[in-house]
Amino acid sequence: MSSSGRRERGRFALVLETLRGQWVTATVWVVGGGVANAAMILSLKREMDSFPGGATALAASVLPAAEAMRPLRWPAERLDTLGGYTTYHNLTLFTLFLAIYAAIQGARSIRGAEDHHVLEEILATGWSRASVVRDRAVGFVLTAAAITLGLGAGVALGFIAAGEPQTARALQALVAPGLGMLVGYGLGLLLAQLTASAPSAAGLASGLLVVAYVVENTWEDLGAFAWLRYGSPFHYVNRSRTLVPGQHLDLAASAVLIGLAGALVLLATWAFVRRDYASALWVVRRRTPPRTALPGRVTRGLLHSTAAALVLRGRFGILAWSAGAFVYGTLMLFLEPSVLKMWSWFATFMPGGVSPSASTPSEQYIDVSTTLAVPFVAGVVVSQAAGWVRDLAQGRVEAVLAAPVSTARLVLGRLAAAGAASVIVGLGALAGVLLGGAWSDVRLDAPGLLRVEGACLLLGLGLAGVASVVVAVFPGTLAVTVFGVVLGASYLVGFLVGPMDWPAWVNRFSLVTLFGHPYLDWVEAVDAAVLGGLCVVGVLVGGLVVDRRPKAV
Repeated sequence: MSSSGRRERGRFALVLETLRGQWVTATVWVVGGGVANAAMILSLKREMDSFPGGATALAASVLPAAEAMRPLRWPAERLDTLGGYTTYHNLTLFTLFLAIYAAIQGARSIRGAEDHHVLEEILATGWSRASVVRDRAVGFVLTAAAITLGLGAGVALGFIAAGEPQTARALQALVAPGLGMLVGYGLGLLLAQLTASAPSAAGLASGLLVVAYVVENTWEDLGAFAWLRYGSPFHYVNRSRTLVPGQHLDLAASAVLIGLAGALVLLATWAFVRRDYASALWVVRRRTPPRTALPGRVTRGLLHSTAAALVLRGRFGILAWSAGAFVYGTLMLFLEPSVLKMWSWFATFMPGGVSPSASTPSEQYIDVSTTLAVPFVAGVVVSQAAGWVRDLAQGRVEAVLAAPVSTARLVLGRLAAAGAASVIVGLGALAGVLLGGAWSDVRLDAPGLLRVEGACLLLGLGLAGVASVVVAVFPGTLAVTVFGVVLGASYLVGFLVGPMDWPAWVNRFSLVTLFGHPYLDWVEAVDAAVLGGLCVVGVLVGGLVVDRRPKAV
């Protein structure tokens, strides 16, 4: 190879490294998301054809429930067509999930490299800070393009299989969600420069995106705050619903998304250039700076109480996820009166399955609102797992085991810390529900709220068990990626069981199913046993791998 070719390869080294680091999740998004979209489109087509009265009657029956579920999924237009129904049923949720995924990647792209002490090596080889941000961003843009193209191909194949081919529109339908990914990436990247750690930025960015999503879906009920929708990226994504008859790709809205993403990346670059390495942009300076701890240094607190030390060290990330759950809970209960105006008209039809234990539409809505603590609990457990990976990279695991601390004590401490983090996130969600309920004068059931808190703990311990196994088996940051993929697949299972006519026991692989409806009733015994079993397996397998291969912890 010529010297110019080698220089070109070196120039794009960070871009290529970013692509290599993203290929697993990108493949899962393309394959899993594409198959899920195609399967759902076929299922929706079958439902429309078999419904008494046809597609028109189905749309009329679904629309009131869709109005009632606006905080979770909107807009709902032309539900009498396969394109309109697919946009409402599939693409709105995919848009949110893609944006959150991108925000987490943005938070990790720079700050994560600092946490793993990789970035200083890159900077030492001649890259400027601005060029690092640029190359990481370019790598993610290419990744996002591959994901959106793959998902669009899955949608196109679904329509072809359903006998309504519209390939061009299907591919265009994922353009706006792909641009929304770039906004999410820029938001996570910027917040990572302003906060103490990548998990903190990821939690805060995810919470803000969820709030922006709900604001766009419910802006008509926000009164004087309706203008907030113009600050939501989902407002501009929703203006390009190409699968809905009469709609098209809105170039002006797409330009706004590109400009917003670019502005966020530029602000993040400015902040990264100005801030101290491994520090937030704005920090309170002490007159006598404390001595900086070496990467492998272990505090006495970690040796005395692993769980307490892990919670303390990850407090900013935990508080960020808790704050997101708090804001979401507040907003959901704030909207309760306006939502129930529609819900009360059609209280017997609840998409997604609401427990029949509810005696009133209000109880059903509160149950749905509290169930939405699930993604925040999952998020905080992911952040805990990322902390375990950092401990290995920074030498803390070997130092703790040499203390000596037993492997069982280390693994149990990790799971206890994840359980405590889940409880804190659950408290944040319930605090939001209480505040929103007080604002809207909604009566809340205290035992139901306590059951929700218990379910958050149980779910957190079960997920921590899975994380313990994944972190033990897979090396480095790949473990966090694999764990995220497992969670995403588990979440999607709940949406596919019914339409695909899978056996009911498959629901046990769904996070939402395992969480149940604790506000209305206790978690089912089988679901509790599954979560408890996952926790036990995590302890046993995690401890076994630590004993046999300490560096794989």
